Amino acid sequence: MTTSVDTVMLRNERDVVVARQRARDVAALLGFDNRQQIRLATAVSEMARNAFRYARNGKVSFAVALDAQRFEIVISDSGPGISNLDEILEGRYRSQTGLGLGIIGTKRLMDTFTIETGGSGTRITIGQALAGGTPLLPHHLQGIIKDLKARLPESPYEEIERQNQELLKVLEDLRARQEELALLNSELEDTNRGVVALYAELDERADYLRRASDLKSSFLSNISHEFRTPLNSIASLARILLDRMDGPLTQEQEKQVRFMADAAKSLSEMVNDLLDLAKVEAGKVKIRVKTFEVSELFSALKGMLKPLLADNTSVDLVFEEGSSIPPLHTDEGKVSQILRNFISNALKFTPKGEVRVSAEPGVNQSILFKVMDTGIGIAPEHHETIFQEFTQIDNPFQENYRGTGLGLPLCRNLALLLGGKVWVESEPGHGSAFHAEIPMVYRGEAEASPADEPLPVPEFHRLPVLLVEDNPEIFSVLEPYFRRSEFQLIYVQSMDRAQQWLARHNPEAIVSDIYLDGSPCWDFFASLKRQYRNTEKEVPLIAISIYEEESRALSAGADVFLKKPLPEDLLMRELRRLTGRQKPRRVLLVDDNDLELYILRELLDRSWLDLVEARSGPEALELISSEHPDAVILDLMMPGMTGFEVLEQLRSSERTRHLPVIVYTSRVLSGEEKQRLERMGARMLLKGDIATTLAPEVILNSLERIGISEPRT
Repeated sequence: MTTSVDTVMLRNERDVVVARQRARDVAALLGFDNRQQIRLATAVSEMARNAFRYARNGKVSFAVALDAQRFEIVISDSGPGISNLDEILEGRYRSQTGLGLGIIGTKRLMDTFTIETGGSGTRITIGQALAGGTPLLPHHLQGIIKDLKARLPESPYEEIERQNQELLKVLEDLRARQEELALLNSELEDTNRGVVALYAELDERADYLRRASDLKSSFLSNISHEFRTPLNSIASLARILLDRMDGPLTQEQEKQVRFMADAAKSLSEMVNDLLDLAKVEAGKVKIRVKTFEVSELFSALKGMLKPLLADNTSVDLVFEEGSSIPPLHTDEGKVSQILRNFISNALKFTPKGEVRVSAEPGVNQSILFKVMDTGIGIAPEHHETIFQEFTQIDNPFQENYRGTGLGLPLCRNLALLLGGKVWVESEPGHGSAFHAEIPMVYRGEAEASPADEPLPVPEFHRLPVLLVEDNPEIFSVLEPYFRRSEFQLIYVQSMDRAQQWLARHNPEAIVSDIYLDGSPCWDFFASLKRQYRNTEKEVPLIAISIYEEESRALSAGADVFLKKPLPEDLLMRELRRLTGRQKPRRVLLVDDNDLELYILRELLDRSWLDLVEARSGPEALELISSEHPDAVILDLMMPGMTGFEVLEQLRSSERTRHLPVIVYTSRVLSGEEKQRLERMGARMLLKGDIATTLAPEVILNSLERIGISEPRT
């Protein structure tokens, strides 16, 4: 039920002011506070002004909907209507007169807002819920209407004065809020500066720790590689002596040699652990997932650990092959490495008794492996310490049983890598029980087998050489050397991956280990020879191995046999000889501007070019003397020594008198300077000519004119 309160006809500007006054008066009588009165008066004033200015027969009706407890105001007219209402309501319409801005503002001020428009006029209904508290009843409303009629309209000037006061108050509130906001912004800026400084410090610390970790991993990896060769030599020499290959040994000499061999073996084990730790920490360990049975794993471990049992006959090694254990789908080698470390430690620290290995289903789809011994045991306070790197327990009870301090930390890292965990239960004098809980299915990022990884793609300007090798360290050593050559080293780790790659690409040559994952590659070599026998170009095959297999490799189809470790320069010489490729032509780039040097490097990125750089005249002369380039691209304008002075020194020496030189300059040369360059036998190339789409062709043509071009095979 809606009850009319008052109506104001909009015949002139004064009526617009009266409508504003009546809106405020009615709002005050209905119990609205001062802020709400201003909002209602402003909305009515804006809509009434629009009706008077753009239409005719306008009026403002004030009413109260008692059922909804809402103050409703209707502003209507009989004008032409609003043609672009949708555009106005969406906020896309702008007018110098302000049309549309008032409608949007009024809609935002009111609780309810409806507008109907057409050719017969416009009707806008706005509403505001009554102030909370006691509901407004009909007899209360009649009293409000009576009071309203008794009120005389104020002078328009009084309304304008009141409106100005309201505006001043609003401005004062805005200024107070602006000052409060400025203070808050200042506090936020101070806080942000502190946060930024904290983040910068954290980033610096994180970067420091990352670099320290990288340096540690790099050090461990490099030093381990350096130790391996002499340790292998010591072990081999000890074996030669113990086998009496060079004559008999006295009993004391044999004891000394065995001590030497045992020391070399222990150090070699530590080196291997160091390498494995460095790989895990550097994130370079690849997970090779396969499905296997626990019984197969235990059988393999029995064979591996027989030599350890031969040295300690007072200890029994027992494997309990539990029934109904499901197969595992994870990295068998990593699980085997964890158990080997546990078992070897147990045998080492168990003077007599037994070491028992078992497996049983664990929680959350895992297998729980246990290695229990009757050895010397570990104090509870050291249960966590033993899993830290290089940790040795200072305990008189364990004085005669010390390890390297790397095996157990490696076990923990490998278990974490597989998604599992390791722990120990032990007491001094009562033996130890080492546990490894490994998920039955590996869920890591590398779960996909190597066969699912994308095959490497040859680069456009380099000659692909396929390396088939299951030891990634060989690739790591060779790749930096190949990166500086005309060849690109393509790396695969198995014969199957090699065949997949060869089905898509044609290599310049193939370098393959004779043994991959312990299996010989003779059939693979024979298939390669059959594959390329009837092709236009035969692909040379270089066989590599740590064993002396030259005659067998050559008879199986290899063109050359090289023994590991591979000297990079020897491998490169053999590749160039077998493929008929000439050594890259060396070109010296001389410019003091790093950007110009970068541009030249990019334009001359060819496998048959070996680029050397100099940033000054003296450095260029020094490099010419030591590197013996085939040609020089020389900037004329350089500080200290100009290109002219470099040329004069080159032409004054018998050794460099005929060295091809291209002058590369942006300077506009005079006729005399051009003649001077011609007398010294230099060709000229303007830098402006390089700033075109044909830049590579321009500069390569210039090189060809001085005799530097791509070798033909």
